[in-house]
Amino acid sequence: MMFNTPEFAFLLIVTMILFYAVPKARLSLLTVANVLFYAIVGVKYLLLFGVVSTIVFICARCMKASNKKPLLWLGISVSLLNLIFFKYTAFIFKSVERFLSLTIVPHDAKWLSLALPLGISFYTFELIAYVVDVYKGKIEPEKSIFRFWMFIMFFAHMIAGPIMRGAEFFPQIKKIDTIRFHIGNMRMGVFLISLGLIKKVFISDNLAPYCDSFFAHPEWLNGAEGWTAAVLYAFQIYFDFSGYSDMAVGIGYLFGLNLAVNFLTPYLSGNATEFWRRWHITLSSWIKDYIYIALGGSRHGKFRQYASLFVAMTLSGLWHGSKWTFVAWGMYQGGLLIGHKLWSTVLNKLGLKNRDNYWWYRLANMIGFFALTCLGWVLFRVESLTYALALMKRMLTFPEAFIFPAWVKHFWIVILFMVILHVIEHLLLKHMKDISMRWHRWFPTPVRGAVYTLFVVLLILLYKHEQSTFIYFQF
Repeated sequence: MMFNTPEFAFLLIVTMILFYAVPKARLSLLTVANVLFYAIVGVKYLLLFGVVSTIVFICARCMKASNKKPLLWLGISVSLLNLIFFKYTAFIFKSVERFLSLTIVPHDAKWLSLALPLGISFYTFELIAYVVDVYKGKIEPEKSIFRFWMFIMFFAHMIAGPIMRGAEFFPQIKKIDTIRFHIGNMRMGVFLISLGLIKKVFISDNLAPYCDSFFAHPEWLNGAEGWTAAVLYAFQIYFDFSGYSDMAVGIGYLFGLNLAVNFLTPYLSGNATEFWRRWHITLSSWIKDYIYIALGGSRHGKFRQYASLFVAMTLSGLWHGSKWTFVAWGMYQGGLLIGHKLWSTVLNKLGLKNRDNYWWYRLANMIGFFALTCLGWVLFRVESLTYALALMKRMLTFPEAFIFPAWVKHFWIVILFMVILHVIEHLLLKHMKDISMRWHRWFPTPVRGAVYTLFVVLLILLYKHEQSTFIYFQF
């Protein structure tokens, strides 16, 4: 069940009404809603989730000073093996077969083509974070299986994040019976859900056909066409994924729950480090805390730090999908992060620590890094690594990269419009409280009501009946 469907809207409204009507039954009510939400995908995957999550719950619950480590590794292993079996088995066998030039298993074996359980990558990361945090004593093991399931499978964030941590979500769940209806939460929730719908339905879904057309035959694109396709896809995937994340946070507000913010206008970043603080924030935070730091982080010298960073980002790429293009994308991102650290070290030694105070330097960095980001999206979008690398080469070839055929020039008007929207979003989020105060102070209730009504009417009129899935649901 997707957020942009009438069925989900019905489930959300009914659940919210009952949530505030029967405060003492809130945990049970949300458990039922979560089960219904996920069961639509398939009961067998719901049962699988129940088994895996229950094992992790028991491992954490039984941890004592004398037997912590075996239970830690059991919880991690069960979570990872579940993910590896469904997501990487076919990839591993095909890669080995290609390397050894032999057939290990029949290609028509049904177990190699099992559908990927919805949200498996996201709930796996939450399970691992939970059992590791209990092991390290950062949080106490949860005693209630229902509160634990609420933490993992709350329908607002289960399928594609944000990736929640026990320390930030369990305290809210334990006080769920005391949450009161607050008009401010309703306004913020409806605003974020509306913003997410606009991003997904009106922007990303309308960019999708053009991106699909460009990348249907990447071998036919010249350098300039490659840049056009890459920039369009950059905005398609951003508005799609950030739209989902906005809706997830907005749904949380409707129930008085605070979910982590996942995006902060990342294409206004000036370097790779800043980008990963603003793009898929909860994933980059997870990668840092549970992979990068576990590998040594910055504690063992620069070389070890850069090696840990490169490995962590490569694994991040592999997490996104079982293809060598995703692995290459992760390596590319690791290279950008290492390159930024080396460049910063050089500039600091030259006494240029305050370089970001100059607006022209900041703007040049934003434009340059956005180009590097779009170049990397080619690896993420193109199915074949060979085709992706060949297209990237053409995009970096002079003068081919600047020879725009007449038929693609109008796309850059669309791209300019996307850039303006991104800047407007940044200003809107930066001045949210002030804008909200002015909106309610300057415009009377009837005017605001008329605007809301007009928005709903436009949404209904322009809404597409063929709902497209969110891009990150496949991960």
